[in-house]
Amino acid sequence: MINNVVLVGRLGNDPELTYTSSGTAIAKFRLAVTRPPRRNEDGSRGEEETDWLNIVCFGRTAETVSQYLDKGALVGVEGRIQSRTWDKQDGTKAYAVEINAQRVQFLESRRDREARQGSAAQQRPAAQAAPAQDAAAPPPTDDWPGEDDEDPFGDQ
Repeated sequence: MINNVVLVGRLGNDPELTYTSSGTAIAKFRLAVTRPPRRNEDGSRGEEETDWLNIVCFGRTAETVSQYLDKGALVGVEGRIQSRTWDKQDGTKAYAVEINAQRVQFLESRRDREARQGSAAQQRPAAQAAPAQDAAAPPPTDDWPGEDDEDPFGDQ
């Protein structure tokens, strides 16, 4: 069986880094991957469509992603597709499909990254500037329900 995926896209949010109880790093982020436009029935080009994919990575890859990448960064992701189900608190079943990234390749130069970050900061009014994160604050909470502190795939 083959389960391999290669994607190129931009981060839709800053990576969220957490650790399992055994100390394994887990980083999660959303990846925007744009598909080329299709031709309309009249032959004209349609609009581009964007897929938003949940990416999860572990260990040193997770720590590196969290340290060096931010919203808007251009990356290549190589990994596999995984699905999982769990019971929600209300008793219903939930289902998720994620990309388990084995490799994340940075595809923009430091200069391009700094230019992108600088233009984003200029477009954001000072009143909406991101608050400084307290070093003692706990990491952000999970946006993907059904996770416990251990590797959700049982393979790390």
